[in-house]
Amino acid sequence: MSVRFRPLLALSLLGLAGSVLAVDLPSNLPKRKPGLWEMQMGAAGGQPQMMKLCIDEATDQAMYQMGAQMSGSMCSKFELSVKGNTVIADGVCSVPGPQGNITMTSHSETRFDGDTSYHTDGHIQYSPALMGRSEATVSSGGRWVGSCTAGQKPGDMTLPNGQVMNIKDMGGH
Repeated sequence: MSVRFRPLLALSLLGLAGSVLAVDLPSNLPKRKPGLWEMQMGAAGGQPQMMKLCIDEATDQAMYQMGAQMSGSMCSKFELSVKGNTVIADGVCSVPGPQGNITMTSHSETRFDGDTSYHTDGHIQYSPALMGRSEATVSSGGRWVGSCTAGQKPGDMTLPNGQVMNIKDMGGH
């Protein structure tokens, strides 16, 4: 993925994640199996970025809560539904951009295959355009690869550059 479009992808994924987490989540939201997850994210035409994340049930729930806190008042509209193994999210959110606030209108569908894999496809429209683009198509997915490795604790995330951070530290948990 070009360096130019990394901020666009990050903002897009934040928009999708933020809109999904900005409301009380339904009790029938699919859960991920505890252990080590391999996740990849990418924008259409770009090189996917791979990360690994160690989770347990509490960390999975904490991620949802952290997202809800982070998105807070950013979204003026949100609709979330769970239909079978698919979570559908539609949102309208306002986020700071390089030259003022940007309204992001997003639609995403996340399909779960049991508790061991998922795939999300999303489409985001930007107003005004962000970095010369008025829309983006993004996708992400994850799959359970086994137990967390020795020395890992729930929340440890290995970024594409090899850096390790704990996501629970980001939200003050």
